[in-house]
Amino acid sequence: MFAFRLIEAGAGRAVVQCDIDDAVRNRQGTLHGGVIATLVDDAGTAAIAGADAQGRFGVTTDLCISYFQAAREGTVTARAQVLRSGRTLAFVSVDVVDTGNRLLAQGRMTKFMPVGT
Repeated sequence: MFAFRLIEAGAGRAVVQCDIDDAVRNRQGTLHGGVIATLVDDAGTAAIAGADAQGRFGVTTDLCISYFQAAREGTVTARAQVLRSGRTLAFVSVDVVDTGNRLLAQGRMTKFMPVGT
């Protein structure tokens, strides 16, 4: 089992970390792309909730990830920034970097923000 750590969140930003160990590595021994996608979703959701006046988490309607480099060890950090948060939609960009601050992946996500969630 692996765990994400919420380092900070608020005002449309969030930082989430994950240690690279056997639980998150793929067959090639690198950080699994699905873990990166989940990290993007988690960090993006925290940032959106912090930007929304009602603290809504929203429902993911679109998630796009570009993978640039692989990582085998250390800690990865997802830094999320809300691009726009409106009445029904929110948009966020997330950079995923390794311990040396190399850009591993970048994600964009759209959330539908239903009333009352």
